Amino acid sequence: MNTNPPVQLTANFSISTREQSPHPAQGLFSHNSVGIAGRQRKRPLGLLSDFVTDELPHRVEEIRCSEQPNEEVQLLGRSINAILSKADYDAQLLSLPQSDFGIAKTDIHYIVNCLYQTSAFAGLNPMDAERTVGDSLNRLARLSCQRQPSIDVLSYEDVILTNPLQSDPRLYCLGAAGVEERDFCLGHQLIEGDLQSAMDALLELRDTIDVDPRQCLTRCLKHLDSAIYVLTRFHERMSADLFRQFRAHYVKNPYKNRLGPSGRFSARMVAVSVLLMGEELFHQSPQFYRDIYRLSDHYPQACIREVFRWLVPDNGSGELAPTWLEGGGRHFPGLRLFRPL
Repeated sequence: MNTNPPVQLTANFSISTREQSPHPAQGLFSHNSVGIAGRQRKRPLGLLSDFVTDELPHRVEEIRCSEQPNEEVQLLGRSINAILSKADYDAQLLSLPQSDFGIAKTDIHYIVNCLYQTSAFAGLNPMDAERTVGDSLNRLARLSCQRQPSIDVLSYEDVILTNPLQSDPRLYCLGAAGVEERDFCLGHQLIEGDLQSAMDALLELRDTIDVDPRQCLTRCLKHLDSAIYVLTRFHERMSADLFRQFRAHYVKNPYKNRLGPSGRFSARMVAVSVLLMGEELFHQSPQFYRDIYRLSDHYPQACIREVFRWLVPDNGSGELAPTWLEGGGRHFPGLRLFRPL
């Protein structure tokens, strides 16, 4: 996943002196542990969730070290499909409350992604890779995307927003690489929280009568400053060698024309950028907006659709690219995004 935000804000934000209480990101990439302890189990799919959390990293390591990885990959596929045969996971998935469903969807797509990535590592052709994934798991993955519309591969939303990273993380690596993988994803999760708070402050400024602009913008900058602090941890403390070990599992799906999870698909980063400098950004780089519409299904859907509604207020669903982006004569809807101050 890319640690660079999709657009550089033009203001020069400096990192202020941290407050008395330590920043939540202060312990990231400390490299003083090779294990993840203190878990609070979150296993909405029972045996399947147990397998993802407890067994999958070990099986990935076995495949990586095997002299015959193709056999190990196909054995992994059979193990997963044997678990699926023991219960009606389709019905179980559909009956979960939304709070559990998000984690269940993440579990399913972590497995699917693992099977495709390890199949490619082992040199399996597309037909054998599909057989390794199996009909039952593919059906379960499709069902999860039907209940919560999203891209049909492991997404940024799965990895960062719904992954229970602080209590029971879903990871691909063991040991120090697993701790680094967890910290990397957790850092993104902390940034997402800061971006949400910055977005809330900007929306209050946009939508609330008689609000104090200075107070809203101060709150916004405070949270952007916090997000930048997390990014400094990435660039100053993250191990390049450990990063390469876990990053290999989050690349583009080798058998589908789908990109892997990436920080470029943070819809909240898009939202803050649009609210702060939407029209200026359009004049500087209209490609920024074209790419958002072109890759819209890779973003967390609830947030990116809300941004689209800001950009095309008269288009109910907000899904169609606006005419102003393609030179259709309409002006960028700047006044609808941010009221004059």
